[in-house]
Amino acid sequence: MTTNAQIKIEAIDNHSPYLATVIKLWRANSKTLGNLPKGAFEERATHRQILVALDSEAGCIGYLLYRRSYDWFTITHLCIDPSCRGKGVAKQLVDRLKQITTSSRGIKLSCRRDYNLQGMWSSFGFIACEDLEGRSKKKKTILTRWVLEHNPLPLFSRIIEQQLESKLCVMIAPDIFFDLHKDENFDTEEPFFLLADWIQTELTLCINDEIFNQINKIEKTHERNSLRSFAETFPCLPCDNQKMEINQILLQNFLKKYQVEFNEYKLRYIARAITSDSHLLLTKDEELLDLGNRIHESFILSVIHPDELINQLDELRHKPDYQPVRLSGTCLEQTRVKIGEEDFLVNYFQNSQRDEYQTEFQQHLRRFLAESDKFECVLVREEVNQPLALIVYGRQKKDELEILMLRVGNNKLSSTLAHHLIFKSICLSAREQRQFTRITDPYLEEAVLTAIQEDAFVQVKNGWLKANLPVVKSSSEFSEYLTHLVSHLGDEYNFLMVIAKNLEEHIIKDAQALVDIERFLFPAKISDSGIPTFIIPIQPIWAKDLFDEHLANQMLPFPDFGAKPELSFNREAVYYRSVKNSRGLNAPCRILWYVSETQGERKGKGFYDVGYIRACSYVDEVIIGKPKELYRRFQRLGVYKLSHVEKIPTDKNGDIMAIRFSDTELFKNPVSLQELHRILEQDKLLLACPYKLPENGFMRVYNLGIR
Repeated sequence: MTTNAQIKIEAIDNHSPYLATVIKLWRANSKTLGNLPKGAFEERATHRQILVALDSEAGCIGYLLYRRSYDWFTITHLCIDPSCRGKGVAKQLVDRLKQITTSSRGIKLSCRRDYNLQGMWSSFGFIACEDLEGRSKKKKTILTRWVLEHNPLPLFSRIIEQQLESKLCVMIAPDIFFDLHKDENFDTEEPFFLLADWIQTELTLCINDEIFNQINKIEKTHERNSLRSFAETFPCLPCDNQKMEINQILLQNFLKKYQVEFNEYKLRYIARAITSDSHLLLTKDEELLDLGNRIHESFILSVIHPDELINQLDELRHKPDYQPVRLSGTCLEQTRVKIGEEDFLVNYFQNSQRDEYQTEFQQHLRRFLAESDKFECVLVREEVNQPLALIVYGRQKKDELEILMLRVGNNKLSSTLAHHLIFKSICLSAREQRQFTRITDPYLEEAVLTAIQEDAFVQVKNGWLKANLPVVKSSSEFSEYLTHLVSHLGDEYNFLMVIAKNLEEHIIKDAQALVDIERFLFPAKISDSGIPTFIIPIQPIWAKDLFDEHLANQMLPFPDFGAKPELSFNREAVYYRSVKNSRGLNAPCRILWYVSETQGERKGKGFYDVGYIRACSYVDEVIIGKPKELYRRFQRLGVYKLSHVEKIPTDKNGDIMAIRFSDTELFKNPVSLQELHRILEQDKLLLACPYKLPENGFMRVYNLGIR
């Protein structure tokens, strides 16, 4: 009988005597393995990309054939002699491939669902990522794409880490995940409180990869797709697979000690939770909760019930968070700091919690004010004697806008102002044709640090660094541009080389990942990204409040109708419209905002410079639902009243559409409708509903707008 001790795994070349046995095994199992081009086995063997399992008595009893594509390895065949199946031979072959590929991104494969090998691939550590339609003409087949990732992209891993550092990170167990999905998609009498807006501002709910294997067990394709889409709305914590396998063995021994047995999916999910950076697992599973204290003692993982979480959030709930609506009713202004005000401002912005001395703050600010040719000191205040934020810019370097001081004090607007000032600084830096924004203030407040991390700044030796590239280029041009940029600037800019490499090799093709790259390099645009772009018409009365400062300023003489201050400081907003004629609008995508001339029954009442494409935004989410439900969900993002939302025409189900968007870039040169006609080579274009732009059309419009 074959045992693990008797099996030897080795790579063969095209001269190996075992190559004939490999081909024989393939022919005997070709119905399930599929066809390969003539000479494929010899070609793979030449590259030593065939692993064989050798039994001391039976000879070659199985093989694994693979190929390499950029940083990924793909399993093409895994075949075991029928008489030797179920004895761990396949696992040994896959384990050897794992050892060979540890320095790569990882391993991929596709496998038909009707082969019922989901349990095997899951047990090998692979994650079921998506369904693909097979190419068979005789019978419709569904393939599952499986991935085992060794090394996530370091840049995006760091972005996730920084975002999670800013909030309490809670991993949800599968039972919580499926409950949340049910409440998100079906009417329930008692919605799960974890979906409440205030909860989401206090903590980050996370998952791990194993949830996709649980989703993959579901038979109905539409249910799997719905659950996968829902899972993608949560941060997925990275996990070192080698450490996870060790923790899985330790967890199995732990469960045996207490005479408890978990199914393999539950076991792996908890093992991944232990291995990840989250130390909190949320579940309603009584069997798991009963072991909570012992799990914490052995693995430093707290297992708690959702109700218990509320007790831990009581203090967090009162911390300042990013809710722009809080600015409502204020009258804020931005002014230059004057010499002599430093003694007054020390009372508001000295950070004594980080051991900043009063004299130190005063001396620095006096220096910045004295050298006005080098530094710009800006103050945001509500009234003459009520300072809210202080920012100091330095422009000594051609390529960088330096922020030497960024303070938001300790008030209810701190977090909102921090997000706003950082975004405006990035836009300012790009507008001045600088490639980077650097924050060097050594006494940053917590609200500012949180905002910096959420904005994907990279921590460097002397502060925080952010790329903001005012360029539009193709992927290959961008890669070359970034490589050239880094070569002239030094090692601390090397984080850009990860993006350069991926763009050069066209590794990243997912629209959301490409949007993430654009936002990481904001306001850069990748001209061949394939990111969908829509022109959306909007009335000026809404544009002025949602994103357009120029239109808002036109209303300042009329206090009853002036722009709400919260939106001047808001990076995120929501726009409501009818579901009808939405033209496939969905996230992720870009929006070009066409501010129409119509305002109710009259043309642009009270506004000028209308009838133009005036801004570009990113769409984070498109949700269809009942007016009251959507209003309640997005009320914190301001401007609309329930009466406004209820006036939007509903579809036959009583639904409307909410578009949550962010990071709006106002055009320096708004693009007229006539120019748009010329670009698109159309005589007439009725922009009464979303219009999907071809990619080259978007780039021409965008270049005109930022020119």
